Amino acid sequence: MFDNVNLMIEEFYKVFYEIEELMLKQGIKCLTTTELHVIEAIGNSELTMNELSDKLGITMGTATVAVNKLNDKGFIKRERSNDDRRKVFVTLSKKGLEALKYHDLFHKTIIAKITKDLSQKELEDFTNIFSKILNNLNNQLEFISPQLITEFPEGSLAKIIEIKGSKGIRAFYRENNINEGTIVKIIKKDKSFLKFEIDAIEVELDIADTKNLVAVNYEE
Repeated sequence: MFDNVNLMIEEFYKVFYEIEELMLKQGIKCLTTTELHVIEAIGNSELTMNELSDKLGITMGTATVAVNKLNDKGFIKRERSNDDRRKVFVTLSKKGLEALKYHDLFHKTIIAKITKDLSQKELEDFTNIFSKILNNLNNQLEFISPQLITEFPEGSLAKIIEIKGSKGIRAFYRENNINEGTIVKIIKKDKSFLKFEIDAIEVELDIADTKNLVAVNYEE
């Protein structure tokens, strides 16, 4: 059953994005599908480059390349902040807003066409089921997303995936049996310290000494 669900989802996205690319070539030939998704992410907002890269789930370097291309094509406007010259805001130009409108219309049209044979009850049932699936997917994303070790609640298990800082800082962690791949159980934390367990051995660190530890949730 799970294999069938997986195949159906993969086939849906494959066909959907193939249709999207074909429609794009007929409507706005100078844009790639990826560039159109950048336009969609900006929407009617004014975003910093950091906000845009986070929203798209891509690196700052990848986002910068995409924005540079869209700026050259006239779809995006860039403006440096007056308060912080290091910060750059991006918005859609008039041309970019027209591309966004075209993309929104495509989505509304294609959804209407692929659901035209469904009854109102079938649509409601599908929406309810898909909402549950989407909620579970978001929960899974949150579960596997890296975060500072200080963000984990007491009683949780976490796997260290990255140790930031200098060689000296990393050596300090090694002396406390903390390496990349180490599984820790959060026992207690407050504003001044974090206590966790590694292989049945308790380790207590000053909260400032934990700021370089990045981890993900761990399931036994």
